[in-house]
Parts: sequence; C-alpha cells; structure tokens
Amino acid sequence: MAEAWRVSRLQIEVKYQDNIPIIAASGECDLITSRKLKETIDNLIATGHCKIIFDFTNMTYIDSSGFRTLLDAKKKTSLKGGDIVLVSPSSPVERVYKLLHLDELIVRTDEVESAVQKLETLSCS
Repeated sequence: MAEAWRVSRLQIEVKYQDNIPIIAASGECDLITSRKLKETIDNLIATGHCKIIFDFTNMTYIDSSGFRTLLDAKKKTSLKGGDIVLVSPSSPVERVYKLLHLDELIVRTDEVESAVQKLETLSCS
C-alpha cells in the first residue's frame, strides 16, 4: 500500500517494507512544504508506527525547518521505543545534514535494506 501527496514543490510517497513506513520525498522542503511532511509523519505515528525511514534521494532542497521536522519525528518515535533513519540523501541535503551536525543525531544509511535492518532491532511500546 502506498500513499502519495503533492504540495507544490514537495512530493511525498509513503511505501512500506517489513511494515516500516518509508517516506520518499522529492523536490523542495522548506517552511511551507515541511508542513505536509510533518502531517505525514504525525499520521504514521498516530497509527502506531514508531520506526520511520526517510528516503531523500530525490530531494533537491531542504532548509532548517525541514530538518526540524525530522528532529521532531526522531523525538516522537524515540519516546515510543523507535527511531528514524535517513537513506541516501541527495548531495544538497547531505551538505546541510553535515553542516548542521545532524550526522551526530540522525542515523544515515546508503540503502533502504540497511535502514530496515537498523530499525528491526527496536521494539515499539
């Protein structure tokens, strides 16, 4: 089952692997468009998901509000015994990720399979 959203410059599709949601986002994530990302995350958490993978391979731009949304997701999932993983961010996203030292807070992998393996060990409460 996959859901797709399009908000002007940001496209979001939610897929699942081993019952772990993968938010594949492409385009630009900024102050305005990050609201749709937050809504998607909040809906997943409200339906019992505490492990979320973010695939930003096709994200062309992200600002601090977009990363703030990810940090909020990390906090919410961690409170339930889960976590988030960022998969293969595009070059512009990777640059901001490192600039903000988020590599110290948010796990990053190169492949979805690796992200699933990291999250499978966690038990949601």
